[in-house]
Amino acid sequence: MDQEEQENRRQYIRFGLHLPLYAELSLLRVGDRTARSRSQKVLLDNISFGGCLFRTHLELPPRDDVEWMLKMQLNHHEVHLKATIVRVQEEEGYFLYGVSWKLSTYERHLFHYRLNEYLQSAYAFAPHIQTLYRKVMERGGDKQFKRLDYTT
Repeated sequence: MDQEEQENRRQYIRFGLHLPLYAELSLLRVGDRTARSRSQKVLLDNISFGGCLFRTHLELPPRDDVEWMLKMQLNHHEVHLKATIVRVQEEEGYFLYGVSWKLSTYERHLFHYRLNEYLQSAYAFAPHIQTLYRKVMERGGDKQFKRLDYTT
């Protein structure tokens, strides 16, 4: 299949972070047991409405029954996001973790609002990215973003 014909199979678009965004990662739950831990700083590489990719020196298990808390600052708002690790890879001495958010409907709605605010302010210096972002957000509901030509 030609690369131009391939369709993006992701449910949510990832937004690369050009400004460093750190989160405090802590263990929240293992199975049915609450298991609090001290937090560790991790660096986010990208973020989406469905999850994020972060890097750290910590070696963590990608398990469905282990729930983590990521606490981060989006503009003037501190957000707390529950997540599970869905994939891991090693790169240049770091572990890269792909996580999926585990949010209630209310938490998801609030996070979408805060992330929209953050992305719009983070890309304020680049009007062409703002325009593309608005197009992506308009197409998100009907899944048309999977065919959006982002090269122009």
